[in-house]
Amino acid sequence: MSQTLDRPHVSRAVDIRRVAPAGPAWFGSVMGTGILATLLQVHAARLPFGHAMACGLLVVAWALLTGLTTGFARRVLADPRVLVASVSETAGRTHWGMVAMGLLSVGSATITVVPTVTPSAMHCAVVVDAVLWSLGTAVGLVTTAGFTTVLVRGGGGRPAFTWGLPVVPPMVSATTGAALVPHVDGDLGRLALVLVCAACFVLALVIGTCVFAVAYRHHLLRSSMPVVASTSAWIPLGIVGQSTAAAQAIAVRAEPLLTPSVRPELHALADGYGAVVLALGVPLVGYAVAVTARGFAARMPFTPGWWSLTFPIGTLALGAHLLATQPGFAAYEIVGLGCVLVLCGTWSLCAVASLRAVVAGRRLRSWNAVSSTPMLKVNRLLGYQPVAFESECQKTLPA
Repeated sequence: MSQTLDRPHVSRAVDIRRVAPAGPAWFGSVMGTGILATLLQVHAARLPFGHAMACGLLVVAWALLTGLTTGFARRVLADPRVLVASVSETAGRTHWGMVAMGLLSVGSATITVVPTVTPSAMHCAVVVDAVLWSLGTAVGLVTTAGFTTVLVRGGGGRPAFTWGLPVVPPMVSATTGAALVPHVDGDLGRLALVLVCAACFVLALVIGTCVFAVAYRHHLLRSSMPVVASTSAWIPLGIVGQSTAAAQAIAVRAEPLLTPSVRPELHALADGYGAVVLALGVPLVGYAVAVTARGFAARMPFTPGWWSLTFPIGTLALGAHLLATQPGFAAYEIVGLGCVLVLCGTWSLCAVASLRAVVAGRRLRSWNAVSSTPMLKVNRLLGYQPVAFESECQKTLPA
């Protein structure tokens, strides 16, 4: 009598074909974890266990950053073509934008959370943040320039919201760089950093607006978004929230460097910009919710792109919070806190789905390794019929 070897079970919600190995594609998890740690610390007085959760998430963010970096480095050392593919293919280029924002996000979380635990470690936190900000900004400017050049030459393929990933990082640099201004020695040094942040703000705003306008036009008028990419509809919200936060951060840091007569006008400009942009973001949120709901209703398989449900929502929370610190805009604090609670939910969803995908992938690799050994011949002689697990898996997965 023939028997069938037991095989691991993989949920229909996990598509092994789309779960990428350690590398830039997973850095959305670093971004989302870093910004959630920052926001929980910012709202620690309002949220139960906010400080404790912020500390825990900071540890997770650093673990993800070091783990993904190490894992990708090992893959590159084993096969240099991995690195070449990541910078030569369109999808790979967009992922490097997440690497830049992941570095910036973890740096910002470090300087926000660590001093509340150990005040004496403030200097170390500043140094770490400065290093990560420098690396993230450098990578972000390279991805922005490189991908913009690709788009101008017509090599980006069909318009997609993921086009925004390599061009948004300078906006994140503008916000996180402003936090470092007080730690720079001398007015000239502080002024230089403020100007760099302002330049990053303008660069990302101009290019990002053009890129997202093209993507919205394509998906609304020409071709609906593929179900598997539904969560990418949240990516444009990143520049909405991040630019609001950057405008406030730059205005606050520039204030001591300006004449008293100019300061009110600068704050009024930042406040007006934030109020208008957040208002324009409301229909974009509605569109993202509708597209994402359609994706889940269609049993959208998990991909690392699900982490798009985290960082953009975090930027909306941060932008609303900073705008609420200005006179007459206190109501936006409710919006910001609400976005933090939503972010906690989406982060939990993505974390659980990611763990399931990673575990399923490891079980599949272990099964394939066993089924390809010389013991396979012995099993067949004994009457066992191993199942081609991957093939069987895909039959149960959505197209």
